[in-house]
Amino acid sequence: MRLVARLKNLNEIEKLINLRVDCFLVDTPLAVRAINKDLFNHLDKIKSYGKDIYFLLNKMIHEDDIEAVKEILKIAQEIGVTGIVAGDITLMVLADEFGLKNKVIYQPGTMNTSSFDNEYFFLKQIKGITISKEITLEEIQKIFEIKKTELSLIGHGYLDMFYSKRKLISNYFIYKNTSKNNIIGNDRFRLKEEMRPDSFYPILEDEAGTHIFRDKALNSFDEFLELKKGLDDFFVERIFISDEEYYDSIAAYQDRDLVEGFLRKYHDNYNKGFYYQYTEKLKGDLNEN
Repeated sequence: MRLVARLKNLNEIEKLINLRVDCFLVDTPLAVRAINKDLFNHLDKIKSYGKDIYFLLNKMIHEDDIEAVKEILKIAQEIGVTGIVAGDITLMVLADEFGLKNKVIYQPGTMNTSSFDNEYFFLKQIKGITISKEITLEEIQKIFEIKKTELSLIGHGYLDMFYSKRKLISNYFIYKNTSKNNIIGNDRFRLKEEMRPDSFYPILEDEAGTHIFRDKALNSFDEFLELKKGLDDFFVERIFISDEEYYDSIAAYQDRDLVEGFLRKYHDNYNKGFYYQYTEKLKGDLNEN
């Protein structure tokens, strides 16, 4: 199983290599929830370290994006990327024009929830799919049992649960008739919901729209060995996480002896997501937590 880290800057490459990261996930001009799109201008430098490189191209694709997508795919072809992480199934079709369909990892967020997805995309001959983070560990294990395509999971960090092309934060301040600067890319906004008064959900607006995240970051330390049995890629997310905490998390996945210290230091920021909690609600349920 490859451990995939999102690359934030060139200066941390050797640090991540020393942490035994297997692959760098690099933002492209069409990445959303981006960390540093400027890295796309330094691909030769990144490639010189000899690590696998994945491109992040997770924007919802519209007609006016197609030429930009093709330019990115052309570069992917030229430098020989290992994978292209796509949030829109359009990428599968466009990548095929460049002979890159077998590099596409379909990572749509809340989809890819069953063994059928595993079978379907195996027949489409893409590289693999990222399993939804909204299903339980038991359900993930069932997908492992009949695995056909490469499987991956975003196993650590703040997970997005909503993505809309609408500029919801900007619209909120318009509705409130309030002038607010520094909205785009500002990671300090939080959403408080009436039904969950003690939860504060990170909300981010970028050029592509608005993204809402779970209130707690996910950790998979206890599940890591089980996940290794079926996963090809384990993505470690870093949005809303300091560099120190990010490096500490990677170190803890590589060395089980460091997990206790990590959780003692950062415990309040983390939970187990949906590993042990079904997401279905039935008619008549009153408990919305």
